[in-house]
Amino acid sequence: MILRAMRLNFHHFKAPAWLHPYLNSPRFKTLRQALGRAVTPFLTIEPVWTMMAATFVFLSYLLNLNAVLSWIGLGLVFLPFPLRLISHGTLRIGTPFDLSLVLLMAGALVGLCISNDRTISLGAFQCMLALSLFYYSWSTYPHPAILLKWFIPLGTLGVLGAFLLALFDLPHLSSQPNFVLGGTGTHHGLAVSLIIVMAILAGITAFGKTTRLRLLVAAICLLFLITALVLTHESLKSLFTGESIRGRAPIWHDTIDMLKDSPLSGLGLGCWALTYYHSTVIPIGITHAHNAYLELYANTGFLGALALLVSLIIAGKLGLDIIRSPRNSPWYGFGIGVLLAWAATLLVGIVESAPIGVPLVAANTYYYIISPIFWILMVLLVIAHRLQYAPSRL
Repeated sequence: MILRAMRLNFHHFKAPAWLHPYLNSPRFKTLRQALGRAVTPFLTIEPVWTMMAATFVFLSYLLNLNAVLSWIGLGLVFLPFPLRLISHGTLRIGTPFDLSLVLLMAGALVGLCISNDRTISLGAFQCMLALSLFYYSWSTYPHPAILLKWFIPLGTLGVLGAFLLALFDLPHLSSQPNFVLGGTGTHHGLAVSLIIVMAILAGITAFGKTTRLRLLVAAICLLFLITALVLTHESLKSLFTGESIRGRAPIWHDTIDMLKDSPLSGLGLGCWALTYYHSTVIPIGITHAHNAYLELYANTGFLGALALLVSLIIAGKLGLDIIRSPRNSPWYGFGIGVLLAWAATLLVGIVESAPIGVPLVAANTYYYIISPIFWILMVLLVIAHRLQYAPSRL
């Protein structure tokens, strides 16, 4: 019912009636056809463009560049949407997770308004806007099969490359001491990325169509498993002995106490540590809630928690559709892998904030990185569902 309502309300954006005489005039049609031919090559590379532009927004924030650059980056991420309107006369913006994203961004806006540090929160909010535009660009791209044929191998190589950079504490993101990509929080975030890729590869291994493909993917999956174990062996050891839970329980208790003072609005976007220490100078130590769900609530309040609940209901519906779909589809294994990735991420979120956000802290320096993980998981689930149920339209 939720999915059906969203399809009716969000499937297409159409121009208002008073514009129809102008839009239907011969001169406008000729102009639109000329512009359509000009922008078609650009729309072909739209996913690459939006990914690079979203990355530019993140880097502008992390490298503490001029704030105007982040807004320019957001404009670049948004650019494909008016070009779609010019080329096709409509915007393909309807997706299953529309309601979730509306609730999440509304919660993030509240978190920005109540923030104790507008610079941190504004940067995080800009990154969330960029990720939302990235989600719509990828999830509505008309050729998802081509997209995935490039994304799976390049994404696998990218995560492995990021692991090697983090392993050697490179590159430095700031002149501040100890402010490097290879900190504990980012290692855990990278470990989650490895687990997601590994889960997708496991699904392809289990349901691949050829023995050669399954063996190749299984070997890569094993490599990622070993890499993830190397990266997290200390954390896994403390988790199995119960040390992690005992250490995190007081932090969870303190976070719940802090949220009791602002149960609707949360603590401010990216401001958990500022509230926890009652200071703008954050020591290198406990810098996040060590629980993705508490972290989300702290960032976006009740609306963010509601967004998560709605997204889980929608993901469950899409997941059941994928499980019940014909197994002879070449993309069935990919769909199962995406579901495994969702399950693994939700489990990791119990003991880590990394699926939601990761702070980077050094002497007199504090940045809050919004994790792209859940946006990517939503994109992959929507694409997997499209490939299973609308192959004739792709």
